[in-house]
Amino acid sequence: MKALKGCFWVLLFFGFISSAWAQSQPKMPRPGRHITPSHRMANLLSKARMPAQTRSDLAGISAGNSKIWDLGVYPGGTAASFQAINDVGVAIGWGDVPIEGGTELRMIGIPLFGYNAGNWFDSGVAAGEDDTGEAGGISDTGIVVGNRMGSNGQPEAYAWTPNHAGFLLGKYPGYDGGGAIAINHSGTVIVGNSYKQMDDGTFRAVGLVWTSKVIWTNGRPALSWEMHALPTAGLEKKDAVFPGITLDAWGGWGVNDLGQIAGDGWHHDPILDQWWEIAVVWTPINGGWKIQRLPMAPGFTYNEALAINEQGEIVGDVWDANAFPALYKQNPRDKKWSVYVLPATPELDYGWNVAWSINDLGDIVGYCTDENWIAQGTRWNSHDHTLVKSLGLPGDTSLAFGVSNLGVAVGLYQNIVAEDENGNPVFGPNQAVAVRFR
Repeated sequence: MKALKGCFWVLLFFGFISSAWAQSQPKMPRPGRHITPSHRMANLLSKARMPAQTRSDLAGISAGNSKIWDLGVYPGGTAASFQAINDVGVAIGWGDVPIEGGTELRMIGIPLFGYNAGNWFDSGVAAGEDDTGEAGGISDTGIVVGNRMGSNGQPEAYAWTPNHAGFLLGKYPGYDGGGAIAINHSGTVIVGNSYKQMDDGTFRAVGLVWTSKVIWTNGRPALSWEMHALPTAGLEKKDAVFPGITLDAWGGWGVNDLGQIAGDGWHHDPILDQWWEIAVVWTPINGGWKIQRLPMAPGFTYNEALAINEQGEIVGDVWDANAFPALYKQNPRDKKWSVYVLPATPELDYGWNVAWSINDLGDIVGYCTDENWIAQGTRWNSHDHTLVKSLGLPGDTSLAFGVSNLGVAVGLYQNIVAEDENGNPVFGPNQAVAVRFR
């Protein structure tokens, strides 16, 4: 991509930000479709400077070849969760931050390694209500993406770095709000979407990509972002994929340094509370992007694409009444895509099991549910399709949302604190956690 090549020297600038930051600076619902990214926009309706001075104890808990950072919550907060981690070892997510008179939800983060390890930081911007695992990413150059609450009470896509002014990425013209979901390693491409609510209660969402651009003012460079709508090439038309259905919502969920984007198209009927969904990949071509539908696994009707690595491997899930983790690979010779259904643990023929993130080494993380539909953070590998292991996260239930090339996964856990009148478990607040599994 032209934009990627033209911004190489900008990466050097932001690399200094990332280096200084990492080394020298002082309610999870029952797992199901409602917490999968295909429903991000419906969830976003209820939802992005300075590092905190309090340090966390990052000694970690070692067990075998793994190490766990039980980070809990931002100092003075009540709940926290991690969504992503970069290859410098900085984890980011969402959490309550103390303010005068109470707490406020913001994007938060903490370096796990280096001189600044254990110093929490936050965006300094209110983000509304948290939708666990729905949005947020961090590049290796130190740029954090997510959303902040706009003046109309709806979230808007937002990017920021600690100690520097944030970038309001904005929303698509005529739309109500949206969010930035992910950013590539080099910090040059951001993906997400914008949505608007229709009179009939349904939503429209357009997939978006922001590319970096340098603007000179008074002889000084400044980074800006250009918004582009992702094409749908007729897949958005009624009957194009599912009889009688119009896929009217689209979003990009993952992006790599080649500019390849993994994402979805979907439709939700609010009366029937029914979803239709397909996984897609956008490939950069001639200054734009070309969309391609990813294959469906036999025996399933719907699928998702949630993340992509530098090898072009994509992970997500295939689903109907149940969901199972999926890996998508492209043959380098004929360019055809194949889908592989990954195993679940425990090995059941039901449940909601999702592969959420993949690193460049082929490590995959997500979660699997047990016979009681209680989720546990899980990992797989793109080179061994039979491997499935628990991440060993603490708590009675846990989810893993991000993984770095250092072999560190991040997410959240919860403990059961009570039972309701029907004997179902009641979970406590989200607690942020990280684990190094190799």
